[in-house]
Amino acid sequence: MSQQAFWLFLKMDKRNLFVQMALQCAPVLAGIKVSNLLIIEERYWKELCFLLRNSEMCARKLYRCRDKITLLLYRREELEQWVKTVQVEALLKEIGYDSVELHRIFRKLEHRIGGHGNGEMPFPHELGLLLGYPAEDVRGFMGIGYKKCLYTGYWKVYEKAEEKIALFSEYDRAMDLALSMAYERQNILKLKEVFEVDSQEKKLAV
Repeated sequence: MSQQAFWLFLKMDKRNLFVQMALQCAPVLAGIKVSNLLIIEERYWKELCFLLRNSEMCARKLYRCRDKITLLLYRREELEQWVKTVQVEALLKEIGYDSVELHRIFRKLEHRIGGHGNGEMPFPHELGLLLGYPAEDVRGFMGIGYKKCLYTGYWKVYEKAEEKIALFSEYDRAMDLALSMAYERQNILKLKEVFEVDSQEKKLAV
C-alpha cells in the first residue's frame, strides 16, 4: 500500500463493505489473482450476494466465528483451471484430496477448517493453493522437502523470488487503485477495467 492510499484508508469507514473488499480482495477484483479471503461481519453477507449477483465473482463461506464469516472471493473459471494445473493437482492429491472438482475441494476444506476451529485438526495450509499460491511455496511452507524461505510478502516465497516480488508489487498497485475507488464511492467491481487501463498507461509512459 502506498503512502497516499494509506492516508485515504485512514479517512474511510473501516466497516464499509467496499472498503474491506478493497483492502482484502484487490488482486482478485483486478483479475490478477484467482481468489482472495474476505473476512466480514455476517450481517454483510446478503449485501455482498446482492453486489455480486451479476458479476464474474463468486463467494463461498468457509468458516463462521461469532459474528464474523470467512469467505473465499473467487473467479470460478480461473480457479477451476488453477486447481487442475499439474503441480497444484498433485499436491492436493498428496494431502488427501481425491478430486479437483471445486465443490468437492470446498467440502473437504470446510471440514478441515471447521475441525481446526474446534481444536480437533491442524490448520489446512492447502488453503494457500485455493488462494492461488504457487504449489512450490505451499510445499515449502508445509515443510514438504526442506527449503529456505527467500522472501515474505503476500505469502512466504521459497522459489523464484524475483518473479513473485514483481507480482506482489502488482498486488499493491491493485490495492491502491481499489482504495482510491472505494474512497470516491466508485463501483469496486469495475476494478479489473480500471487496472487494465492503468497498466496500459504505465506501458505507454515507459
